[in-house]
Amino acid sequence: MPTSLAADDRPDPGRWTARVHPLLAATEVVIVGWHSAFARPPAAGTKLAVFPETSDIDFGRRPVMGLVRIEHAALTHKIRDGIAIPQWVPDPIRDGLDAVSWRLMPAEPDGESWMIAGGAWAYSGHDAVLPVTVIDAAMFPPAVVRVYGHNPHTGREWIAAS
Repeated sequence: MPTSLAADDRPDPGRWTARVHPLLAATEVVIVGWHSAFARPPAAGTKLAVFPETSDIDFGRRPVMGLVRIEHAALTHKIRDGIAIPQWVPDPIRDGLDAVSWRLMPAEPDGESWMIAGGAWAYSGHDAVLPVTVIDAAMFPPAVVRVYGHNPHTGREWIAAS
């Protein structure tokens, strides 16, 4: 994570900070960037498109997350003249649900950039209210998104109070 500016000259992290509900001891997370995924959530190590001004923020003890947009789809095959032709269709399992979902996922530094953190991240039971700066910078997500910050395999909580 770059620290090229003096501490007093760093941008205010509040413009990129989301409130987490229900309230925890760690009630804010900093959103450093976003990623648009197709068919499934992004894998650990996927690069984030970093938001402007976030590279020099002093995060303090705030957890760092990336905003993720997922366009849900399923791969099917249509048989035409005895030949299977692959095609993507709206995910039938999500019938009646939105074809696009949004979530916050843990992020970790990757040199001068950010990436989705390693681990299997599940819904933590918490939601976050996005600041207007994030909504404007990321293709207009909903104002409230789910926080995927719980690793069911290890019990690790990304936004747990420390």
